This record gives sequence, structure tokens and C-alpha cells, in this order.
Amino acid sequence: MYKIKFQKLNFVSNKKTIKPNLKKILLFYGIGNSSHDFIFLLKKIKLNYQLLIPELPGHNYDKFNCNFSLITFAKLLTLFLIKKKINDLIFFSHSVGGIIPLLVMKNLRRKVRVEKFINYEGNLTFYDTKTVTKKTSMYKINEFNLKFKKLIGICADSKSDSLRLWSESLKKTNPSAFHRISCETVNLSKNKKLLEFFRSFFKVKIYLYGSETVLNLPESNFGSVRFVIKESGHFAFFDSKRNFLNIFSKLVYNTL
Repeated sequence: MYKIKFQKLNFVSNKKTIKPNLKKILLFYGIGNSSHDFIFLLKKIKLNYQLLIPELPGHNYDKFNCNFSLITFAKLLTLFLIKKKINDLIFFSHSVGGIIPLLVMKNLRRKVRVEKFINYEGNLTFYDTKTVTKKTSMYKINEFNLKFKKLIGICADSKSDSLRLWSESLKKTNPSAFHRISCETVNLSKNKKLLEFFRSFFKVKIYLYGSETVLNLPESNFGSVRFVIKESGHFAFFDSKRNFLNIFSKLVYNTL
């Protein structure tokens, strides 16, 4: 695992530097997660691929600036792709991270070739905010700090292995970052723009979901191929690394 920095962006990668001759996979994790949750994946990437995981500000002990927004984050990622002349890539996103490729492509206006977008229960509709982000946005930031500690405790004491593992990442997450991203996610999801972007910006798009998930909306799959990760819910990379690696390999490397 290597760290790569570009301006205020911090990436974790399977390569020391940006390799122009390798196909790029950009992985965007969800709120409260971190690049550390995907170390097992970094170790399994094929040699002719470069995986890049941008760290969300305020996650994995990363610094958080109160002026942060997903929109400015996407603009910086857009600049990174243009400056590094990355022109052949795959997007893989999870949960709230699913918004980021949509915002990036809105900025790029097809200047970069995206081979495919694999969206693992990525936020596309207002319905997708119902579990955590909408509830978080209902609190003022000074009220949320205490609620965030409670959330960590509930997850840590849960009977669910995936929630207990998520609690470990939550402990490394700045509560202000969690709150800010939740509020912005809710605002961006209020209209149908995200779903429209998903339908129109990508020639090949795949909607991925866990077999045990509660986020199973047919409307979010319009215009996309749909695949399921067996024996998994919203956190397949926690529930079953084997099943996650299997579907990741099939979809990314075209081994279906």
C-alpha cells in the first residue's frame, strides 16, 4: 500500500506513483469508511491495473476543513484526472461515494474515457438517504457530536459483524465531516439529478447490491445492468471478502 498526494488530495494505491501505462480504477468509499477497509483489495489488484482510493477529508484521521464540500472535492478530482492525463479508467463506488463519480463526470463533460461505472448501492435517489445521512442532517452540528459517539457505540455493540467493523472506521472519522457530507448528500438527492446523471453520463453502468440489503430500489437501476453480492448487505467488503473479491474481479476484469 502506497500513499500518493495531489494538492489537497490523499490517495492510497497499489503503486508508488501514477503509472501512465496502467488502466486506472478509482474507488470511492462511503461515509464513515476509509481506505484501510480495502487493504485486502489493494493486495489483490492485477499487476496491469492501478487502484486509486482518494481519502475523504475527515476520514481515516485525515484533516477536515470546514469549507469542504463534495462538489469542491469532485472539482479537485477532475483537475487531478486532467493534469495526470488519465484517460482510461473504471469508477467503483460504494454508498455516498456513488455521488462523487457523477459530480466528476459533470465537470469533465466526457473529456476522459470511462470504461464503466460500477455503483455498489451508491446514493442516487432521496430514498437512499433514509438510513443514516437523512437522520444525521436533522441535527445541528453542536448536537450531533454526542449523537455520533452514540452511533459508534451502537455499531460497536451490534450483533452484526459488519457494523462492528464499521465502528472501527467511524472512530477514525471526524464528526463534523460526517455531518457535513450527510447534509450535502441529502441536498444533492432531493431532486432527480443524480439518477439522471447516472443514466446519461456512462455508456456502461452496473448497479451492484448485497443480497441482504435493505436498499433495493428498482428505480435506481434504470439503464444499468444489475448484479448481486451473495451473503452480503451494505458492507460486502466486511461481510465476505471472498464474495466481494469475486464479484469485483468479474466486473472489473470482464471475466463474467
